[in-house]
Amino acid sequence: MLDTGPILYVVTSVLALASLAVVRKYLDDHSRPPLPPGPTPLPIVGNLLSLDFTEPWMSFNAWRSTYGDLIYARIFNKPILVVNSEEVAKDLFEERSNIYSDKPQSFIYEPFASNFNIAIMPYGDRWRLHRRIFHQTFRQAAAPACSTMQIRSAHTMLFNLLQDPANYPSHIHMFSAMFVLSMVYGYEPKAKGDQIIHNMEKYLELVTESMTPLGIAIMETFPFLLQLPSWFPGATFKRASVKCIQAGHDIKEIPFRYVEEKMSTDDAEPCMVTDLMNKMNGFEDDVIATAIKEAASMSFGAASDTTTSTLTVFLLAMVLNPEVQAKAQAEIDRVVGKDRLPDFDDRPAMPYVDAILRETLRWRPVVPFGIPHTSMSSDIYRGFFIPKGIFVLFNTWAMTHNETKYPSPNEFKPERFLHEDGSLTNDTMLLGFGWGRRSCVGRHIADSTLWIAMASILSTFSVQKALDEQGREIPVIPKFTTGVVVHPEKFPCRIVPRFLDGSAEMLRQMTGLGQP
Repeated sequence: MLDTGPILYVVTSVLALASLAVVRKYLDDHSRPPLPPGPTPLPIVGNLLSLDFTEPWMSFNAWRSTYGDLIYARIFNKPILVVNSEEVAKDLFEERSNIYSDKPQSFIYEPFASNFNIAIMPYGDRWRLHRRIFHQTFRQAAAPACSTMQIRSAHTMLFNLLQDPANYPSHIHMFSAMFVLSMVYGYEPKAKGDQIIHNMEKYLELVTESMTPLGIAIMETFPFLLQLPSWFPGATFKRASVKCIQAGHDIKEIPFRYVEEKMSTDDAEPCMVTDLMNKMNGFEDDVIATAIKEAASMSFGAASDTTTSTLTVFLLAMVLNPEVQAKAQAEIDRVVGKDRLPDFDDRPAMPYVDAILRETLRWRPVVPFGIPHTSMSSDIYRGFFIPKGIFVLFNTWAMTHNETKYPSPNEFKPERFLHEDGSLTNDTMLLGFGWGRRSCVGRHIADSTLWIAMASILSTFSVQKALDEQGREIPVIPKFTTGVVVHPEKFPCRIVPRFLDGSAEMLRQMTGLGQP
């Protein structure tokens, strides 16, 4: 006869342990403060079906009226906390930076060549090393040394806009790329078909297409998708991974080899990589050498994409708001005149141009939903329990469209950043550059780069609506891309020279440059 005693003992023990776990979870849930409010999640998918995944910041901004400045939600099995107000963001990311400075990690970062991206790197020694590398080149104190290249890049952009105004997206992108690659590698790209720029753009495109929030959620839920052979039908993620790894190798190694070859012939320009190499006496430390390669390669994506997107927003705002453009040009003409182009010495006397820059950042932030942070320990804030390891996102869109602080937030009104006497307010609109220890170290250089580009374009051109065959203005209906960094899709416009003869020769005389 079968002895059921041991089996009964095991079953009873398992049931007892399971019951104990349930009771413990119940007691924990009811002994601690409640989670922040949020919509009720569905089984398995959580709040996924309630979100507009093309513009999730809009969904959370809409929920703000119901749930407040701190919203708890779940996407599949991932709990997330969305911060909708500037005040809460400062409290968490700055005042409690010891808790909220980490970044959520995923096993998919390495297969998609993203594990060396400082924006998603875990808080720790490796991140600190990368941060020091970036700080040396992009800190606020380094901004004046960049002015010559910023102005040269802006003037080259003006030449390109004069000769081929219809291709304005390419010229704006080249302005950003020229400045960043010069700072980092001492490299001046060709006007068209530059291989280094092509490699950088290819990498960014592959990563952006593959690592969408939905794509990450799918791969983390079904990790076997990355184990399939590339030839297997439906192995889309695996094939994308192979391409990303190759592209990641190219952006790290190819421009770095360019600098090494220049240094070997004593022909290298001062830049981020050469300065660091000289201090290391040739890179005896492989860890630091690798970090410099990685940080340098990430500079392009971090600076070029956001700068290009912001300047495209600026052009859109000028087309839609001709009265704003005219007011800025009157200020420039009064301060600078029409015989030269603006430089940084003119900036203090042109507050309205600065107000346009700030309003551009506010009106259509190009990173509307910040890259997630994660909590390193549990926390209690405003009576709510915030668990360890939760994804914490700051909703930049909600902050810049706060109707209490910015009335009529969908209108483009630079005057909101000016006092009655015309002087600038203290609202510098740097919140789009992140918070606390993980804020963008290059935000001050980004600010001056955007300013010189905007001031140069306004002084030289008028951006107007395009005309149809009958000479009637073509309406501009803004459409925006999706992803982590968003920008307006190409829209029809006319970029018309403001100086009388509109010749390249006159522009060369004003800039002091030869043919770019």
